[in-house]
Amino acid sequence: MKKDTQIDPLNKFSLLGNNTIACKIILRCASIKPLWQNFRRRCGQPIRSFSPRCHETSVPASLRVANIIAMNISYHTAIQAYEAAKVNLSDAVREDLYRKREANRSRLKANLPERVKIKDFIAQGSMAIRTAIQEAGGDYDIDDGISFYSETLKGAIIGFFDMSSDEVREMVCDALKDDKFSKQPEIFGNCVRVYYSEGYHVDVPSFRVIDADTSDEHQELAGKAGWKASDPTQINRWFEERVQKLNRIQEDAGGQFRRMIRLLKRFARSRGKQWNMPNGLKLTMLADECFERSFGRDDKAFYFLLSNLNERLHKSRVVWNRAQPESSRNELTKSENDENMVELHQRVFDALKQLEILWGEKCTPSQVRNAWDWIFQTDGYFSDFDSRNNGTERRMST
Repeated sequence: MKKDTQIDPLNKFSLLGNNTIACKIILRCASIKPLWQNFRRRCGQPIRSFSPRCHETSVPASLRVANIIAMNISYHTAIQAYEAAKVNLSDAVREDLYRKREANRSRLKANLPERVKIKDFIAQGSMAIRTAIQEAGGDYDIDDGISFYSETLKGAIIGFFDMSSDEVREMVCDALKDDKFSKQPEIFGNCVRVYYSEGYHVDVPSFRVIDADTSDEHQELAGKAGWKASDPTQINRWFEERVQKLNRIQEDAGGQFRRMIRLLKRFARSRGKQWNMPNGLKLTMLADECFERSFGRDDKAFYFLLSNLNERLHKSRVVWNRAQPESSRNELTKSENDENMVELHQRVFDALKQLEILWGEKCTPSQVRNAWDWIFQTDGYFSDFDSRNNGTERRMST
């Protein structure tokens, strides 16, 4: 082996070196692909995709196949520090959001009619699954549902007829009002929105529980178009099961999955309103579909996420709710050509072009820093971090 060949010590296939002939055999011989993939699984290696488009838009096939050649310089430490400091919510912000949530729950308990009985409060959304990220201007969106025993949702006058979905949302809205608010809560879509001067807002959807505490228990959402069957904890359960499963496969794989979702959200919002990007739920579903773990290398994991995402969007830009059973999944996009999905695909493509340099054997630390800074628009964070730490990049040795 030549001394100047860069090899990833974490990669069991590094002994193949730059054997272009071997790469072409793997790429072109479809008959051996299943055997190759099975071999990789047995060795604990991720299964890489072989789409020609993905090769054309990112790493050359001779380097990318089987992850033979790694990124020559690790930027894991800097990216992980950036995610912790500038992307993930701080404990102080999280605690403040939780206090506001608890204050709303107390208002509801105190102000709802006595005849109406609360069954549960239901934490939902990115706060519940810990994928919320820091937002410019503190525009945090907290989802905190409330469920009622259906038999207690009766009209105030006669007490016989069931309350409509509109009546329930109006009741919840009135109960949340407080003279302390500069802007009073209002009905907003399928929920009631509570505003805060710091820029936060809390969305409170309402549910009725039918056949509560029985094997036939089910819930319905009070929506604009009436009552609609809903499972408010479905995404929470699905996500936590996914994280736990990943952690059983490899230490910190579930934690890395969470970090990749937060970093994908940061990338999508890195240009503010200049980019028209899909919402957090769609990005979460796409991340679940495209995530590929890389132990101790968040830089590689995010690159692989973008690469897989580019390929996925080339095949289809329709996004489904993966928390639901496969046979009955709701489509989260409106069409194959939603404007925000088309733009996401283009921006991911652009990002991969920027990151191509990471795979070059002559790539320098400053080129690595500039490439990642283009991705996240860190406003100098990576430069300052490297200065404080005398450079955190590590060239992978043979």
